[in-house]
Amino acid sequence: MRRAKKMDDIDRPAVIGPDHARDRTLGAGAGARKGGSCVCKERCTDTASTEAERARAAERYAAAKAFDEGWQLCAASWPGSCGFERVRGGGGTSGAFADHQRDVKDYWRRVEAAMGANDWLIVRLVCGENYTVAQAVSAIGPGYKFSTLARFREALDGLVAARRANSPCHGRA
Repeated sequence: MRRAKKMDDIDRPAVIGPDHARDRTLGAGAGARKGGSCVCKERCTDTASTEAERARAAERYAAAKAFDEGWQLCAASWPGSCGFERVRGGGGTSGAFADHQRDVKDYWRRVEAAMGANDWLIVRLVCGENYTVAQAVSAIGPGYKFSTLARFREALDGLVAARRANSPCHGRA
């Protein structure tokens, strides 16, 4: 016989305040490895391949984290009527951005151009707009219904490659 759940203890839904943490990643304090869900277990056949896959997983994690931070900078709203001294160029252009925000947007546009369209959409939905991996992958490619994590890893690999191609070491700012 199943136990009945007590619903009387719940008095109201959670209230999301300004100090509410919206990070869905499990931290190292809770026992998670950095990029642990980005590891492809099928590639881990011996010690050397396991270490190589963990290194790739760390790169995927770093790329996803950088995308998240860049997305937050790009999505930040411009302050009202103050701070015009931070705007580069003339005052007559509408929709002006701070210099760093414009530079970040230019960088991510170059990364987007270097990635495949579906890879970019999957990464944008998961890392930028907080969709679950299953929701994003099934919305972009319904054929990946049973291999959503593998498809997400492929998209992250595309992000890593595009970031490498647009890094300052390759002549780009």
